[in-house]
Amino acid sequence: MLTMNKSLITYASLLILCTAQVSGHAIPNPALGVKGTPKRGDVQRPNDAKPCGNVNIGATLDTSTAIAAAADGSVTLQVQNFNAGGDGSTFVTAQVDQTGAGTKFVNANVKTNGNKAPSKVESDKVVFTLPAGTKCSGGKNKNLCLVSIKTSAGFGACTVSAPAPAAAKPKPAPAKKPAAAAPAKKLTVAQLAAKQTSKKTVFEACSADSQCQQGCCGFSSGKCAGPAVAQTNGSGGCGRGSKAPNCDVSVLLGFTNCAAGVKNNNLKTAVIQQAAAFSAQLNGIKFTPARRELEDLVERTQLLKEGKFAPRLLKERLDEEELDEDLEEEEEVEDEE
Repeated sequence: MLTMNKSLITYASLLILCTAQVSGHAIPNPALGVKGTPKRGDVQRPNDAKPCGNVNIGATLDTSTAIAAAADGSVTLQVQNFNAGGDGSTFVTAQVDQTGAGTKFVNANVKTNGNKAPSKVESDKVVFTLPAGTKCSGGKNKNLCLVSIKTSAGFGACTVSAPAPAAAKPKPAPAKKPAAAAPAKKLTVAQLAAKQTSKKTVFEACSADSQCQQGCCGFSSGKCAGPAVAQTNGSGGCGRGSKAPNCDVSVLLGFTNCAAGVKNNNLKTAVIQQAAAFSAQLNGIKFTPARRELEDLVERTQLLKEGKFAPRLLKERLDEEELDEDLEEEEEVEDEE
């Protein structure tokens, strides 16, 4: 009877010991093959033959939650224990298989570890670094690493890690809209004429109309002249240095005594407008800047040959934008000279 009681006592003691061993363990979170927070029954006993315990690696690798590695290759996870003391140790070792197959593990460096003998049930942070040169290539997308986590008490499980997400390319700054051009100032005849004051006066030698205040360089004389004078003093019109004489300024001022064979230019250009304004102001002649050039060169030439001009064109005004463009053209001409 006593012998039987001793046997029962011994059996009961062993049963209690085994129960304590089974119930005292810990597991990484997230864990391979576990959806959500791991429970006591999810704990495995990783070993060389079964680095992830009884979990089917191939069937769970792609469906498990993967932990993204930081830019420096470090991986952070939590280790949850279910008992205090040594059996509930959260102090771990980590091994990494970059192929994800569970057959080629390499030791990882654990930078921040858990507790070998925690005094309570707890979740401790563990940080390890992927081995240098690791290129995760497991899973369907060839970008997963398998990590075996084993506590100092022999419990644990596997988890999955992925490389650090690529840095997002900075979005290009939106193209700046060009600033709206400020409205061109409406120039008066006096303001136009003022631009000519630095140029040559009558009788001074010249080689182009643009050099003269009144916009006329005698075609034959090579001297600056009034816009009407050059048509009658034997110079044959304005336009020294050009292939053909012109009477541009005379046209804008309404004169009809152009020299024969003239070939006028664009009558709305700033060069001609300013010269006409200067002559008008100098001689007390009424003048308003033309809005547009004569529309057709053939028609214009015919009108000039007949000594006729189109008064309606002489009365139209340059709008602000056109005048501004013309002034820019004039400045370019002056720069070239």
